[in-house]
Amino acid sequence: MNPPTFQQSDSPQPKWAEQNIGPAWHLRFLGWLLRTFGMTRAYHISYFATLWYVSFYPSIRRRCRFYLDRRFPDRTGRLRRFLDSYRLVRTFGKSLVDIAALGAIGKNALATTSPDRETVEALGAGDRGFIMLHAHVGSWQIGMSTTGDFGKPVWLVLIPERRTLELVETDKVGLIEPRDGVGSVMLMTQALLRGEIVAMMGDRAFGDRRNRVQANFLGAPIHLPVTPYRLASASGMPVAVMLSATIAERSYEMRLVRVIDVPPKLGRNPRDYAPYAQQFADCLEQYVLKHPWQYFNFFDLWSDA
Repeated sequence: MNPPTFQQSDSPQPKWAEQNIGPAWHLRFLGWLLRTFGMTRAYHISYFATLWYVSFYPSIRRRCRFYLDRRFPDRTGRLRRFLDSYRLVRTFGKSLVDIAALGAIGKNALATTSPDRETVEALGAGDRGFIMLHAHVGSWQIGMSTTGDFGKPVWLVLIPERRTLELVETDKVGLIEPRDGVGSVMLMTQALLRGEIVAMMGDRAFGDRRNRVQANFLGAPIHLPVTPYRLASASGMPVAVMLSATIAERSYEMRLVRVIDVPPKLGRNPRDYAPYAQQFADCLEQYVLKHPWQYFNFFDLWSDA
């Protein structure tokens, strides 16, 4: 089987970034720090940078509160809220250092593992494909750098970002642009029917409300994309929820936390897919209960649900 080629779009970039609360040049600066001073010094500088941003940029504290106010509703004191925001951004900053290290130094900079690799390979045994669903937790970019180990081509469904593309093995991983509408859905379906892996975000919906389904997360409704469950129903392939986490200093793992089986031929109505989106939301909630400082979606998921 030939490896996939990249499918890209000339569509304009959205105003939000996949996983970012600072200028894009910061990652390039971190790469320079790593090559010049090493990872330990880069970590130290990121701590001071975090304190600066959290102290003097109210917009950053506000973007942290979307999640923190729901994860820790009883922590209402001003100092406690400030310290929680600092801790979340500091953890995010460390993950950016690690992302930069992986791009600048290579895989030897970090320990990345897939403990459930054999189970995942069995899920896609033979000519059977599957949908890999991940989220803005841990460092999904670092976790996705392990996908080349699964023994078959992988397609990433995401808006092209340089730092993500630098981390994947392009001879094994292709890119599908989600803003291509029907064309992108056709590419996903074809890949699944060829027995390949289609990986996408389960916590960020593109397009109009017909492509969204409601689920409960941390005590309130949110909108999640319906596309992965429609694809699963149309193709007969399972959905593997895989989430990455930092388990030690400079050490990451990508875990298979649930397999979601969607019945065939459910049709187009988003409401029919709500139970399966809820299973994903349950996985995400269990993750943030275990890893409260590794949720890096600085976006108000609850705002329009």
